[in-house]
This record gives sequence, C-alpha cells and structure tokens, in this order.
Amino acid sequence: MNPAFESLNALPPDALLGLMTAYRADPRTDKFDLGVGVYKDDDGHTPIMSAVAKAEAIILKQQTTKVYEGPRGNPDFCAAIERFVFGDSSHLIEKGRLISMTTPGGCGALYLGVGLMKRLGVKTVWLSRPTWPNHTNLVMNTGLAVAEYAYADAETGRVDFESLMASLSKTRRGDGIIIQGPCHNPTGIDLSVQQWIDLAMLTVERGIIPMLDIAYHGFAGGLESDMEGARLFLKIAEDSMVSYSCSKNFGLYRERTGCFLGQAYTKRAADAVMTHVADISRTSYSMPPAHGAAIVATILGDMALRAEWEAELTQMRERMISLRKALSDALVAKTGSNRLAALAEQNGMFSQIPVTPEAAKDMREKHGLYLPASGRINIAGLRQADIPRIADIMSEYL
Repeated sequence: MNPAFESLNALPPDALLGLMTAYRADPRTDKFDLGVGVYKDDDGHTPIMSAVAKAEAIILKQQTTKVYEGPRGNPDFCAAIERFVFGDSSHLIEKGRLISMTTPGGCGALYLGVGLMKRLGVKTVWLSRPTWPNHTNLVMNTGLAVAEYAYADAETGRVDFESLMASLSKTRRGDGIIIQGPCHNPTGIDLSVQQWIDLAMLTVERGIIPMLDIAYHGFAGGLESDMEGARLFLKIAEDSMVSYSCSKNFGLYRERTGCFLGQAYTKRAADAVMTHVADISRTSYSMPPAHGAAIVATILGDMALRAEWEAELTQMRERMISLRKALSDALVAKTGSNRLAALAEQNGMFSQIPVTPEAAKDMREKHGLYLPASGRINIAGLRQADIPRIADIMSEYL
C-alpha cells in the first residue's frame, strides 16, 4: 500500500472564507459581519431580486432541455453584456473585432484572460496595491509573476495617480495588467475619467496587455456613468480584454454568471483569440453554466423586467451610499479627525480602514466585529441601526 495523499500537508484556510466560518460559529448575538463581500439588506439577508425571481419563473415555463449550450454559452447574454461594456459597439461587431463568452462567474473570465496572457508570452502581470486577493492567487497559479502598481493613498482616501504612473513606468513591453472598473475592491477608490484616458495611453505606449475587471457595475453612480471611463479606455487600448461579473449587480452569487470579452485590431486576430479562449475553457470547466446567463438575458430582453431590475439596483446603490455617509460621519465624530471623511466619497461595496492585522483580530475577539486583516469593510454588510456601535468599536483602533 502506498498512501499517496499522506505526502500532503494541509494548506492554511482562505482568510475570507475562514472569517465567514468563524462568524457563523460565534455564539454571540451582538456580532457584526463586515467580511465576506455580499450585499445584505437591513435585516441582514441577501434577498433574491424580484426581477430575478420573475425571470426564473419564465425560464422554468419555457425551458425544455438541459443540453450544453456550447463553448460560448448564451448568445443573448453575451450580446447584452457587450452592450453594457462597450455601449454602442455596432462598429466592433460589424467588423468582427469583438468576441464574448459566458463564463463561470467573473473568476472564470479572469481565468480565461490570464490564460490568454500566458499564451501571448506574458511573464508578469501587474496588479494594484492593494487588490482583491484572488487576483494574486489566480495569476500565480497560472504560472505568471505578479508585480504591483501603486494605487490608493491611505492618507487622502483617493487615487495616488502620480505614484501609479511612476510604478507602471517600470513595465516591460508585453507585460499584462489587471485594472479594476468601478468600485475598486478593497478600497472603493475609483479612477477619474481623465485618469482612465491617461492610463489607456500609457498601456498603448508601453505595449502592456490590459484586462479590465468589472464586478460592481451599477454600484457607483449608475449603469451609464459607471462605464464612462472604462469605455474611453477601451476606445484607446484596442487590444484589450474584459472580465464581467453578474454576481453583485444581479445578486447571482451562487449561479456563477460571468462573461469574458475581448476586442482586437482586426477580425483575424479576434477570431484567433476566440479559438484560444475556447481551448482554455475546454481544458478547465469545459462548458459554461447556463442558468444565471439565462436569467440575465431574460431580464435585459424584457423592458418591464429590466426596468424593475434597474429600480432594485438603484435602491441597493442608494442604500450603500447612505450607509457610507452615516459610517463616515460617525467615525469623524468619534475620532475628531477628517481622515475618514473620504469614506463618503468612495464607491461600491468596500472601503479600507487604516487598522493593523492585530487590531482587526482584537475587534473580532473582543467585540464580535468581523473584518479581514487588511481592514477591508463590506459597506453592504452594515445595518443602519448598528452603525453607532460599530463606530464606537472602530474608533478605539483608529
């Protein structure tokens, strides 16, 4: 007998998933979960959006088979996400320069993009400092090196664009870069429209291969305004990739609904890209999931359902903006410092408070306030009634 698995040692648990497990096991009733990134209402629930439930009912009535949809997945879904990302993309479609594929969530799209970077000869992928931790894991597990570019100024709570551009002056032609779209994770700090333009010009000048990661579309200012900078970037950097996730804005977390998009200078190049990403998908997840993509396509293809979904999305966004302001005001009042006033100016589900890993652990153990060691907080996990108590706890460590 040769017990092969005995040679393995257990890996440390994923920090965020471990935090979720610890929160659930905590018997205290006065505990607060600001860790895992899901939207919660004021009752602490993550509801199914009404437009989603109605779309599912339509699908249940109409669906007659569960056969594979093919490597691209749902074409109506792909076409809808193309319009979300590129706006009026008819010229790209007519010229055959735009490709899209349904993927298992945003992670599936990122996996295809980083895999394509590797086939293009990329050796190093640049990520913002800080970034979503799984960006780093995904790039490294593909066998590529990670480099970091400066992003957030912790003192001002805004983009340190001068340092960002200085970081990227060290890139080499053929490097890759992942740039987050609206509602940066973990900081909530977004690029201005002019900064998007300047960054696009730099990627072209230095021959960097970009991929935009859009996971919180509609959570900053609205569906159109959120994409203004990214669309201008894509007009300048015409060899680009995009990862799009529907987990947050459609509430389809467990359905794993994402889209990979790519644009190229020529139809020949776009066709070649499609064959490569199809090959990468075939040797990993083989075929994309269908249910979430069908939900999104049904909603966006029905005027009444789309209006209902947009109204729900607006309510979610406005609630997060209100929670941001309330927490920012409470922390400024408690600490007597304007350092945290910038929280109110940031966007989306996340922000990052300036605490040490030791302080984050202390808040969890002493006060039942759960947040990761990085200080990232899930604004969408707040309840209005809890903000005074949470501000009391945080102010001890700020």
